[in-house]
Amino acid sequence: MAEESPRLPDPERELIAPEPGLPAAASSRETKKERLRFWFFLGAAALLGVILYLLPPGGFWSKLSGIGYSVCHQIPDRSFFAHDHQFPLCARCTGMYLGALLALLPQLIRGRKNKFPPPVVLAALGLLFAAFAADGLNSFAGTFLPFRLPYQTTNLLRLITGLGAGLCIGAVLAPLFHQSAWSDAEAAAFLSTLPRLFALMGAAALIGWAVYSGPDWLKIPLAVISVLAVPIILTLAYTILAVMLMNRTNQSRRWRDLRLPLTMGLCAALAQILLLDLLRLWLTGTWAAINL
Repeated sequence: MAEESPRLPDPERELIAPEPGLPAAASSRETKKERLRFWFFLGAAALLGVILYLLPPGGFWSKLSGIGYSVCHQIPDRSFFAHDHQFPLCARCTGMYLGALLALLPQLIRGRKNKFPPPVVLAALGLLFAAFAADGLNSFAGTFLPFRLPYQTTNLLRLITGLGAGLCIGAVLAPLFHQSAWSDAEAAAFLSTLPRLFALMGAAALIGWAVYSGPDWLKIPLAVISVLAVPIILTLAYTILAVMLMNRTNQSRRWRDLRLPLTMGLCAALAQILLLDLLRLWLTGTWAAINL
């Protein structure tokens, strides 16, 4: 009798095999539960998005302003305009959210470096944030306190210091995300040298020029991007929290593996924006800027 040839492993069977020690039925149930949770949170996020779109009165620009309404005072004198449209965020918030997005995007697209910048770069970022805080306090004092100010701030200074603060936010938030999400994160810093930081600051300076003195056709998309950065940044922050609460730290290899935490983060971000909109509307009774 001929010997029976040994059976070779079936690659497809290995790919779909359950985790060791976990019965196939239990693994299937967990997969089904996760899929249901994903669709639940995606549906909730879609519903919140529709409510956020319908809640503010007026057209498309007013809808964008409704997002900014949750995080910014939107005082006209402290905001930029394009084609007679006021930016959805004030000068300082416009700079901050554009700067944060500028620092985040290359770190999310290129590599998964999970280390914070070295001390010399952190010190430079600290100076940028200190300038933001000092200018903000100076502006606050000029509005509410009856004494002479060190200097009179301007929208240009608000924009510049806001961009600097945004770079600080992106420089910290991206490594935190990579530390929480990925199983194959690289133990390195994206902003590893001062020249890299200066290059990022140069890109921020170009954006600042476009917002401050660029043509209106360039200001309009930057205004839209600045306010859309609000839910993007909040979503990333809440996704980090969702990953930790779900005990999934350092377990993902692909963005697809993060679809449930990301939809939970998006849902939480939109819920925060909606709740702050409703709270401010209840306190002020108007969608107009805060009257200082």
